[in-house]
Amino acid sequence: MFAKELADLLVIKEVEGSLEGVTVEKLAQDSRKVVPNTMFFCIEGVTVDGHQFAGKAKELGSSVFVASKSIKEQVGDSPVIYVKDVTRVMTLFANHFYGYPSESLNMIGVTGTNGKTTVTHMVDYLLEELGKPTALIGTMYRKIGEERIETRNTTPEILTVHETLQKVKEIGGDTCIMEVSSHALQLGRVWGIDYNVAVFTNLTHEHLDLHKTMENYAHAKSLLFSQLGNHSKNGKPRVAILNIDEEHYEQFAYSTPCEVISYGFSEKADIRATDVQTNGATTSFTVTMNGQELPVTIPMIGLFNVYNVLAAFAVAVVNGISLERAVSRMKRFPGVGGRMQLIQQGQPFQVIIDFAHTPDGLQNVLETLEKVKVNRVITIMGHSGGNRDSSMRPELGEIAFDKSDYVILTADNPRNEPLEKIYAEILAGRKDEKTAYECIDNRESAVKRALEIAQEGDILLFAGKGVEPYQVIGDEYIPYNEVETVIASLEALGFKNHE
Repeated sequence: MFAKELADLLVIKEVEGSLEGVTVEKLAQDSRKVVPNTMFFCIEGVTVDGHQFAGKAKELGSSVFVASKSIKEQVGDSPVIYVKDVTRVMTLFANHFYGYPSESLNMIGVTGTNGKTTVTHMVDYLLEELGKPTALIGTMYRKIGEERIETRNTTPEILTVHETLQKVKEIGGDTCIMEVSSHALQLGRVWGIDYNVAVFTNLTHEHLDLHKTMENYAHAKSLLFSQLGNHSKNGKPRVAILNIDEEHYEQFAYSTPCEVISYGFSEKADIRATDVQTNGATTSFTVTMNGQELPVTIPMIGLFNVYNVLAAFAVAVVNGISLERAVSRMKRFPGVGGRMQLIQQGQPFQVIIDFAHTPDGLQNVLETLEKVKVNRVITIMGHSGGNRDSSMRPELGEIAFDKSDYVILTADNPRNEPLEKIYAEILAGRKDEKTAYECIDNRESAVKRALEIAQEGDILLFAGKGVEPYQVIGDEYIPYNEVETVIASLEALGFKNHE
C-alpha cells in the first residue's frame, strides 16, 4: 500500500517531505517491531514517548512516520505526517491497511470489572458448535484457532488487534470474542472495531488510578455500548447484553440504540436464573427465557459463575444456538485456568487458584468458599504495585481477614513499590485482629508455607495471580506459574496425582 493512500484518509494534516512512491508494508508503534517499509507511529504514552524512538525506527527501515511534534532531527528528510492525535490516526490507518476486518467478522466484546475472562471462554466454548475456528483476545492470551500467543494487556494495542482479526479470517474463521478493558476504551485501543454484540458483566472498585472516580470508570465502560453504533450490521441486529442486577444497568442501556437483552436474578430479566443450589463441585439452577424453563447444571461453584453462564447463554442464543443446546453443552465446560481452578493431587485439603484481585472478586470467591468449608479458609494474596490502584488495598484487607481464618501476605507484581508498604495498606483494613497472618515476600516460599500448615478439611485460596505467567519485580518480568508452583510444592510434600 502507498503511504499517500493512507494520508489521503485525513482531512487535517501536515506533510513534511514527499509521500510520492513511498510504500508501506507494515505498521508499528514499537521500534523493536520495525522492518523495512514500516510506517512508524510516534505514540506519546504515559511512561514512554514514541517520538524518542523515531531515529531508531529509521535505522531499522521505517519509510514514513506519523507524529504530533517535530522529529526532523531524528529522521532527516524522511516523510512525516504530522497530526494532532497520533493514536486516533493509527486506528484509522490500521483499519484501512488491514481491510476493515472487523466489518466482516462477528465481533463480540465483553466488558466489566470481573468475569470477562470466564465469559469470553464460555462463549468461545459454546460457539464451537458452529464449526468454525474463532479468535479470542483477553487477559490470559490471544487465541487464533488453535494457536495461543502470550499477552500482557487485557486488550492489546490496536495494531495487534487488527493483526489478530486478519489471521482469523485467513484460517477460515468468522468470529472474534474480546475482553474489552476500561483502559482500552479510554485509550483508544478498540476505536474502529465494529462490534455485533457487547456484554456487560459488573462494575466494582478498580482502575481508579486511571479513571479517578467510579463515575468516570462507568463512563469508560459505557463507551463499548455507545460505540455499537447503528441498529444492524451486515443485515443482522446488533445487541447489548447487560446485567440487570448491576447499578449501572440503566446507564449502559441508555448508551446504545440497539436491542438490549438483560440477564440476572431480577424478575425483570430477559434471561433469568432461579432456584440456585451449589455444593463443593457443581451449581444447579433453572434458567428462564422467552417463557421457556430449563434445568441447568454447571461444573463450577459461586453465584458469580451463574451470572457468567447467563451472559454466555445470551450470546449463544443471539448467535443462533438454541438455549437447550447451550444448556446441554455447558454441563461439560472444562473451566478456565486460574479461575476457581481446583488443584487435586490427593491432598486431604482443597487448593484453589483464582485471579481474584479486586474487592468484589475476592469477596465473591471467599463467600462461595465459606458456604462449603469444612475447616479453615487460608488466603494467600498480595496486590500489584507501581502505578496500580492502591486505594482498594484496605478494602481487600478487610474482606480477606473477615472471610478467612488465616492470611499469608506475599508478592503479587509489586514492581518498584516496597512490599512493606503494600502489606501495611492491606493490613489497614484488618478489623478482626483474631485472624492470624504472616508476611512472606517470596511468593514461591509463601506457597510452600501455606501447603505445609494446611490441615485436613482446609481450603487454601491462592488469590491474585491465576495463570499469569510472570511476576513483575522492579522493572523485570520474571517467569512464574502459580499452578506449576503449587503442584510442584504438593509433590514435594508427597502428594501426587496418579490418575
